Amino acid sequence: MGRTIKLLLYYFAYQLAFMGVFLCGYMIFHHTTELPQSTDSTYITLILLAQVLSTAAVGIHLIMGKYVPLDRKTWAYYNSGKVLIAAILLIVGVGLWSNYLNELADLPNNMQEIFAMMMQHPLGVVAITIMAPVIEELLFRGAIQGHLLRKWKKPLWAIVVSSLIFGIVHGNWVQAPFAFVVGLALGWIYYHTGSLLPGILMHFVNNSTAVFSFWLSDDPNATMVSTYGPEGAALMAVAGAILTFVCIKYIQKLLPQPATWREEQPTSTIE
Repeated sequence: MGRTIKLLLYYFAYQLAFMGVFLCGYMIFHHTTELPQSTDSTYITLILLAQVLSTAAVGIHLIMGKYVPLDRKTWAYYNSGKVLIAAILLIVGVGLWSNYLNELADLPNNMQEIFAMMMQHPLGVVAITIMAPVIEELLFRGAIQGHLLRKWKKPLWAIVVSSLIFGIVHGNWVQAPFAFVVGLALGWIYYHTGSLLPGILMHFVNNSTAVFSFWLSDDPNATMVSTYGPEGAALMAVAGAILTFVCIKYIQKLLPQPATWREEQPTSTIE
């Protein structure tokens, strides 16, 4: 777990460094020692730019440090797109039933205003729909889960641990369980394919769906139950569970044997 902890420290260190530089620059430019208001458009833009740049820095670090290989296997395109299509339908199904259960749990949302701000800003949309799918898959699946799969004898534990970390890192009570379940789906597809491409596509679809749902809804706080009613939401959850099951079986049919994980990748050269 030492490598996993080190990667997480890098992840947070890049965020703190970029946020700190941009925040200090803002305060120096405005000759103030007070933190800016969250309604300041310039401040919001700088913080979101820092988020995008820090995320990009993490991705560069992972690639340059050889935590994630750039070989054909890692970016393979399977079965003329059949696996990719099934993977998209899988994440849609998982999203339906896991969102419904998450609503029933009624956990506190301590980042609601932040996400609303991000979804209304171009840089926030880039961070959610492009940077997060690519870099988070590089980190949590490629660098962390991939390493654990090669080190540990039981693949299930590698998938569960990386997904648990993925959920916790989101730092939001209401988001953590959903992120954990989504992480399980992303981790499972990565274990079976050995490729990051299906997971990146699934992650993109999941996050983009959230953004479009926010844009199209008259009420930013709308839920499945408030939108479709208790019966409609429950039926959608059941349909999602069935779709999840069918997609898992179909992918297992296309890929009866998971990817080979026992060989270790070269040790990172960046500390």
